[in-house]
Amino acid sequence: MTTSETASPAVRTNALSAPPVRARAAVLTAVATVVVLVLVGFVLRAAPLDLALSRAVHHLHASALAPLAEAFYRALKPLPAAGIMLVATAGVGWGTRRWQAALMFLGTVAVTWGSAETAKLLVDRPRPGLAHAAVPVIGSVTDASFPSGHVAFTASFALALVFVLWNTRWRVAAVVGGVLLVAGMSVSVVVIGVHYAGDVVASVLWVAGVFPAVRAGGAILVARLDARLARRRSRIGT
Repeated sequence: MTTSETASPAVRTNALSAPPVRARAAVLTAVATVVVLVLVGFVLRAAPLDLALSRAVHHLHASALAPLAEAFYRALKPLPAAGIMLVATAGVGWGTRRWQAALMFLGTVAVTWGSAETAKLLVDRPRPGLAHAAVPVIGSVTDASFPSGHVAFTASFALALVFVLWNTRWRVAAVVGGVLLVAGMSVSVVVIGVHYAGDVVASVLWVAGVFPAVRAGGAILVARLDARLARRRSRIGT
């Protein structure tokens, strides 16, 4: 009996927890994404080919957009972002009445975001304000730059939410809201000078390549756990 056959209706009817169709292809794509983007990160660390574009966008820091960008950036720093993720997880569990959806939401966001943060430590690309004379408007930021953790979080969060709401009337709103969220953070981190444009693009590609594999693996594990719990409940009932 396959995992999809043993999964409860709660697992099967939620898009985020749905059994993966091409799990192996998703894993291979994720591995290729990680390898290519890490190599690209090392190249950009040695030769900042995206510096001109980054400076062009950073010129907007003198406009009225800067305070909004700074506020958006500060609101989704790691600790607040983690809190938002946990609150959203509780909301998903309450809204769907399914612990599977809540667990999948938390796992896909945390693992995809966390993997990008791990790559940041590995590549260790200096921030624009550290390597060049582009001074961030929010002050010194000393951790690594590639890929952007802020963008990775917003993209992971938005994509997971789209999956949760995919089979509801809120699907279009989730897609539009997710695109605006990711675009807003992408522009914000470059405008205030804490990231290169390449960091932002890398984060979006990272999530696009890694998220499907994380979702596939999580769906398999959650389905197996759900089936095991169902068998245990059945034995207790008899």
